[in-house]
Amino acid sequence: MKRAGNERGATVVEFAVIVIPLFLIVFAILEFSFIFYQRHFVENAAREGMRVGIRANNFSCFDGAPAPGCTPGVDRKTAVEQRVSEYLSALYDDSVIEVEHVEEKSLRVTATVDNFFPQLLSGLVPGFTNQSTLSYSITGEYEDPNEYDDEEG
Repeated sequence: MKRAGNERGATVVEFAVIVIPLFLIVFAILEFSFIFYQRHFVENAAREGMRVGIRANNFSCFDGAPAPGCTPGVDRKTAVEQRVSEYLSALYDDSVIEVEHVEEKSLRVTATVDNFFPQLLSGLVPGFTNQSTLSYSITGEYEDPNEYDDEEG
């Protein structure tokens, strides 16, 4: 069967029409997966710091108070900052770590990092911008020091 002469190049035109949305979808999937990966990493770092910070009987002071002779080994804030920093150092050179008392028996850990993956979709779609920083905050209550004592009776 003989092809009509006016259908010449139709495949190239169809490919050109399909390839633009296809690349937009692929770049969107890549960019959102990069963001999701970073967010997951930062969330885990903050959670790991929280686990260290809420442990009972491990620390005798917070940021040098109330004990004047507080050393980094027994300072809760220093231990949390060090743990989160160690976790984040696998991917990030710079990070902002905040550790604070929320109430009498609560601790809040916040980790903030710069988004280091390239912005793929924002270069293709005008008006779409990605986050330049990623931040995660978690709050938890301190463990009760008497919770694990042997019960008599």
